[in-house]
Amino acid sequence: MLATLPAPLVRLSNLFPGREVYAKCEHLAPSGCFKIRGALHLLTHLRREGRTPPLVVPSMGNTALGIAVAARAFGCPVTGVVPRTIRRDKDEKLHALGVELIKIDGGGNEILSRAGEVARERGAYFVHPHLDPLWTNGYQAIIEEVLAELPACRTLVFPVGGGGLLMGLTEYLRRRPAPLRLIGCEAYNYPAYTPYQHARTPTIADGLLMDDPHPAVQERIAADGIAMRLVSDPEIRTAMAALYRRQGLMVEPSSAITVAFVGAHAEEIEEPACAILTGGNIAWEDFVGLVSI
Repeated sequence: MLATLPAPLVRLSNLFPGREVYAKCEHLAPSGCFKIRGALHLLTHLRREGRTPPLVVPSMGNTALGIAVAARAFGCPVTGVVPRTIRRDKDEKLHALGVELIKIDGGGNEILSRAGEVARERGAYFVHPHLDPLWTNGYQAIIEEVLAELPACRTLVFPVGGGGLLMGLTEYLRRRPAPLRLIGCEAYNYPAYTPYQHARTPTIADGLLMDDPHPAVQERIAADGIAMRLVSDPEIRTAMAALYRRQGLMVEPSSAITVAFVGAHAEEIEEPACAILTGGNIAWEDFVGLVSI
């Protein structure tokens, strides 16, 4: 049976000398991203109920990769509703895993809506990666592992797309409070949950795109006092290059956003601090094009 080992916790001593900053390397998971934790949590629950239904998942790429890798071990067919602009490397990986792809125009809201329709039409299980607790509770293991290895951790920085990771992390702290500050990062070009007054434009952190925020996630942010911050595309590019050159870590833009924030806002970070690197599904030529190595 497929199982995930704890993702490595690496001190970023070359990138932040003299500071206690660590990276939780979820990009090294079997699917190349943290989403496999949600997938395994969901599929294990369904199997306990004696179910192995076909699955329909809305995704910018990584969610479908997470469920696809896990579903092969459980014998569940997967259909992914993805943007027509999905990155080529993710497209190729999903096809190799046998995922049926339905490509549509539009962003997060359209993808969610169409995936729900497809699931109803086919009598399949609709995987909601942001609001289904059977999925998001799988992310509790991330914070549990961080605190087990780094009990003194005072700041945890993580990316925010639709909000599923945020829901899982905060659920853990509601059950097991700890003196830990959570900071959620969104792309400056295209925020959903962080207050903004500028026009939204395309961002290299396309894995975080969300047109309209989920009210349940907004309520969780307010109730739990989650700090939300915006990070620019140039800062993300710089972080991607620095992680590769100084730490030997190659991650996608939606993942590097956390290290970008830590690098640009030292005054906000109480140490020890941990930045979650959520995904590494990016083709080398695309990576080079973004960081100009």
